[in-house]
Amino acid sequence: MFDLLTKFNHKAEIRESKDELLVGELVRAMSRTGYTAIRFQANDDLQIVKFRALRDPVLTNVYVRLDRKTGTGVVSAALLGSKATLTITAEVKNYLSDPDDLVTMFKTDLANLFRLPVLGGIRLNHELNSVFATMALLIDIDDYVLKGEIGTHYLLQLLGARIGELRTRLEPYKKPTR
Repeated sequence: MFDLLTKFNHKAEIRESKDELLVGELVRAMSRTGYTAIRFQANDDLQIVKFRALRDPVLTNVYVRLDRKTGTGVVSAALLGSKATLTITAEVKNYLSDPDDLVTMFKTDLANLFRLPVLGGIRLNHELNSVFATMALLIDIDDYVLKGEIGTHYLLQLLGARIGELRTRLEPYKKPTR
């Protein structure tokens, strides 16, 4: 009887901590592609990891935010699975600016006032000397966790494609360093 209770508690702990397992897989996948984790922030169902893009000629930082929506209980895991919103934000940092940059920033900010973010769409935002591009996706945590190298491979494909899209959108805003 005690063994049965132990197995049940273990399964419940794994089900409840799948988002933390995915964050570990995210850090592992990002480190394989040259991004170093430099900051972690975690709540019950929300984890944010900041990565430094050391070898990337365009990006300075990449922020990955995992917000778990379902799957912490037995019933929701059985009915809906473990769904989460994966938000990826890429940052370009320019240390020099000129008046033309301010006009571009104003136009982008004005366009953002009238645009609603769509799941999967890219949104640009300027803040002082940084330009951010953000994309949100709805994912199933079970597709990437406890799958071994296959899950890591799919995660690398997902992250590589999405960060590539964000990099392409931010490339015109990167100023050459002198």
